[in-house]
Amino acid sequence: MTKQARYTATVKQIFSAYIDGIIDNEELILKLREVEMQLMSDQDSEDEETEATKGLWIRFFEGDTQGLTIQEIENDLSNQAHPNYKILRHGIAIGLADDELEVHYN
Repeated sequence: MTKQARYTATVKQIFSAYIDGIIDNEELILKLREVEMQLMSDQDSEDEETEATKGLWIRFFEGDTQGLTIQEIENDLSNQAHPNYKILRHGIAIGLADDELEVHYN
């Protein structure tokens, strides 16, 4: 697992647009997957080893030891009535406000 400072600013912009209502859930996930594909492409060109388990995950605040994958984000944001929806949106907003959001790849 490696921190991807190069992609953090882009992902922060994507999440900011989401929190501000500029993009919806579907576009958020699409844009995150585009970043993941670019990251995977960059990593694969540096490292010949390709694993099916490789992927992008996001840590929203300091002390977040697990982070979330794009699939987990998509699942949590898919149902506005579920408590995880509000918890994740709140975590995104705090992570952006406190400038703690990080992008990782493993």
